[in-house]
Amino acid sequence: MGLTKIRKSEPLAKTALKVLRRSILTNELTADVVYNEKSLAKDLGISRTPVREALLELSSKRLIKFLPQKGVIINTFSDKEIEDVFEIRTALEVFSIKKACINHKTLDISGLNNFLQAQKDAAQKKNAVAFMEADRNFHIMFTRLTENAYLMEMMQDIRDIMHLMGFKALGIAGRMQTVVSEHDAILAAVIKGQVAEAMQLMETHLEYSKLAVKQSKQEEKTNGKTGN
Repeated sequence: MGLTKIRKSEPLAKTALKVLRRSILTNELTADVVYNEKSLAKDLGISRTPVREALLELSSKRLIKFLPQKGVIINTFSDKEIEDVFEIRTALEVFSIKKACINHKTLDISGLNNFLQAQKDAAQKKNAVAFMEADRNFHIMFTRLTENAYLMEMMQDIRDIMHLMGFKALGIAGRMQTVVSEHDAILAAVIKGQVAEAMQLMETHLEYSKLAVKQSKQEEKTNGKTGN
């Protein structure tokens, strides 16, 4: 007798994780506030246990830090951590660009074009959330195009940290327009199969991104906000 399996509802901890993660990445939860399980659970309308599980997962991903006897804060990153993340990111993304260029004649760039256009639209509307979502997709698409499962998994591990760092840097005047211009140049080089040019453009883009993250961190300190 072939019965259809009953679909269980999603565990509350998983739902809480999705909501809290999204709130962190969109800056709804900010780094200058200490949050506690009780208040977060109340806001979400659930018990503290699934919230605790979600927070532990977010901590393992380095998006939050636990403060003993106080609660949790959104993670901020030291200069060393910023350097380390961009070192790994550059190695992965420059390799992805190289492989994409080598296969440029058979490459499906429709996704890259769509994400870049979405980013341009978001920049015009000054929509930081939509801009970062498009930025994230643009960069990760190059990794997907390699069809290297191990490479994609490594990128997945650091993508939220990259997103969090990049979001803060959008506060710099003209940053959105600069990123769009750099992405335009990178994609143009890839389409033409200019391997060395595309690799250099990506490396330079990520170096500028790193400097922008550090600049935004310094500006937060100057303005008296939370920072390491």
